[in-house]
Amino acid sequence: MVARPERYDVWRDSISCIFQADADKEARGQDFHALVDANMFGPLMLARTESHEHVWRRTSAIMARDGMDHYMIQAYERGQLQWGGGLGDQTLPERGLLIVDLAQPLESRSSEFRNLSLIIPREMLDGALQSPNDQHMRVLSGEEPIVTLLRDHMVSLKNLADQMSLQQAVEIAPATVGLAAACLNTVVDEEAPSQAAGVAMAQLTVIRRFIETHLAEPALSADWIAGRVGVSRSKLYRLFDPFGGVVAYIRDRRLRRALLALSDSRERHRPIYDIALDAGYSSDAAFSRAFRSRYGVAPRDIRRTPYVYGDAIGDFDNVDRRYERWLHHLSV
Repeated sequence: MVARPERYDVWRDSISCIFQADADKEARGQDFHALVDANMFGPLMLARTESHEHVWRRTSAIMARDGMDHYMIQAYERGQLQWGGGLGDQTLPERGLLIVDLAQPLESRSSEFRNLSLIIPREMLDGALQSPNDQHMRVLSGEEPIVTLLRDHMVSLKNLADQMSLQQAVEIAPATVGLAAACLNTVVDEEAPSQAAGVAMAQLTVIRRFIETHLAEPALSADWIAGRVGVSRSKLYRLFDPFGGVVAYIRDRRLRRALLALSDSRERHRPIYDIALDAGYSSDAAFSRAFRSRYGVAPRDIRRTPYVYGDAIGDFDNVDRRYERWLHHLSV
């Protein structure tokens, strides 16, 4: 019901609640179409989306603006998705699944498409995963039986959603998360170095979890970690080399936690200085510089100008945009 000249602008503003989406100029004209059909299953969202060819981006600035911390599992029912150098090095295989960590940046290109996106708040899935920090842009082959099971579950859940009662929708959520965890834990990616070296991967997982539970510890450092988890400093440095080093990893996780605290309305009473201290910074200025370098905005801007979805281009009363608010408040 949106007037044809306004369709692309309405769509681009609407989907900006999660991605910067750019369609080719040819697709933005009179024949532009886009559809999001979403359902909530307790704290989960399952959405079917279709539109023209697009480039999709999730940047540091977008992550800072929305503060979302979810996993997204995508299945393409029609069309293709590509990413990597030149947006074409990797392609999602037929009937495969793509895992996206929305706390990390991405850039991809889809052809004209229809897909399903299962969005799970991190706190529901993280504890059940063997390697929660190794999921971003992970491809699961459709030749794996458990991948087919999860994909078919997503399709069936979407097709039956309108027939389910509220209680049924809430009760199915834990089973859906359990199936997703089983799929992510048991499908082996033989090309992933972390899975090829099983012992190193197990050590890295243990150390990451240790770091996560001690992010507010002022003494957190390479020496402190090595002494408490029982590895040498040189081994610790080798394990974290793919992340730019253990110091860079700790800094990134602390800044991510600070971003979530700044974005959380329940934390608005906390002074930014307290959040800076938890992130390992002794001054507002040092924290602000590091935060701006990581996310492109100042910490105070996160609180001062919260983004309200749907306000960017005016009011369109005939457009149902509830999914934007559902998506933003999944973990609340």
